[in-house]
Amino acid sequence: MNMEKLINYLEQFAMPDRIERINQVIEQRTNHVAIAVEDIYQSHNANAVVRSAECFGVQNVHIIQNEHEFEINDQISLGSAKWLNIHHHANTKSCIESLKQNGYLVAATLPAEKNVFIQDVPIDKPVAFLFGTEKVGLSEEAIAMSDICVKLPMYGFTESFNVSVSSALSLMSFVERLRKSNLKWQLNDEEKQELRLKFLKASIRDADKVEKRFYKKMK
Repeated sequence: MNMEKLINYLEQFAMPDRIERINQVIEQRTNHVAIAVEDIYQSHNANAVVRSAECFGVQNVHIIQNEHEFEINDQISLGSAKWLNIHHHANTKSCIESLKQNGYLVAATLPAEKNVFIQDVPIDKPVAFLFGTEKVGLSEEAIAMSDICVKLPMYGFTESFNVSVSSALSLMSFVERLRKSNLKWQLNDEEKQELRLKFLKASIRDADKVEKRFYKKMK
């Protein structure tokens, strides 16, 4: 109940068009697909992946930091990270285990001949796409722990796409098929409320101070 009251209170500090936009975006958000990136050390690529996830309505991005720490660069991500749930993992194993525990089919993306094409990945179960570094790709551990290996169609001499392009193409294919299906891919009511609160806080100046005033009034 406090969450609903807090949301109503915060809405007083947001413009009506912002509230309307928040509600529109929430209706397009999904947890049916997630992205995980493993040790992407080039900041512009990592941030471009985050930006693509937000553009396609994917709410959860998992960052695996075996060796390289991920830093948000707003010039590249265009502030997209503040609208997402960014999960940091100390190693590959903990990330994949967490994804599987939350019901995700983990799909390793790499251009091997025997792999399943992106358009053939089943959409009836939540899928987490796993992307590796620019030069060496995913680790052997990541590939071994994944449930399925996925590739993008390619017709030229070059063996792989840039990781930011690969993530965008993968999401485009999967998300479009998902949205055209009869599956319940949208957030549930509780998830929508949690996101509404997050988005309002990200939209209001000095949101922490405003929230403190709310709780002070509630005493």
